[in-house]
Amino acid sequence: MIIGIAGTIGAGKGTVVEYLKSKGFVQYSSSQLLGELVEREGNPKTRDFLSPMATRLQQEYAGGVVEKNYREKYLQDKPENVIFESIHRQSEANFLRSVGAFIIGVDADLEARYARTMLRKEGEKDGHSFEDFQKQSQIEDDGGGDVTRDNNIRAVLNNADVVIMNNGTQGELFSQVEDALSKAR
Repeated sequence: MIIGIAGTIGAGKGTVVEYLKSKGFVQYSSSQLLGELVEREGNPKTRDFLSPMATRLQQEYAGGVVEKNYREKYLQDKPENVIFESIHRQSEANFLRSVGAFIIGVDADLEARYARTMLRKEGEKDGHSFEDFQKQSQIEDDGGGDVTRDNNIRAVLNNADVVIMNNGTQGELFSQVEDALSKAR
């Protein structure tokens, strides 16, 4: 089974991925691959460098960073159950669908998402003011142009097979993940 995970900043994608990994899924992370590529060029793993790198990969692969992960890593390993996590562009979701993926979206209220990013402090991309978080969320969530090329998480969520609203407890989140998995089978 191939699962694609898309979600707004701080919505709980990582928690969903960790839950799926505990069930035997193997993760291929777009963020991790982008971070590796950005660092190889001597740049910090900030959104200011990650997003342009994703755009560059989009020019090389129709499915962008997700397709690069699929072709260069997944096709070598071929695990039975796999997660491609963080889909930011509709073109990435379209590529995954072309190889039989089920797309799960994860979202939550803006304030809850901000609070989660302040707690997780994932390096240089988190720990900003609420106003900065709100601006960055708007750029990534709503895109800035062509929904097939630019970050536009809302477009991906609008076309996902299932969207999980993560405004409750972790138990409620995991229950929604199980419901999504039952639909994917």
